[in-house]
Amino acid sequence: MGVIELIDQTAATALAHAHELQERLRLVGDGDDPAIHACKEEAHQLLNDIVSLRNAAELLRRQDQGG
Repeated sequence: MGVIELIDQTAATALAHAHELQERLRLVGDGDDPAIHACKEEAHQLLNDIVSLRNAAELLRRQDQGG
């Protein structure tokens, strides 16, 4: 397994876990708890970061393939 595939596979696994975390936070509800709100924002940012990582892996794959 090459580096690009490893990055992509790791990001896919992290994305699944982050999505699960986000779903659990949704079940907690919105409420007025600032700590829950902060956790939800962090989970959202984590998902964005992981998607960016997967996009980077795809760009590397394309570059490696010459296209």
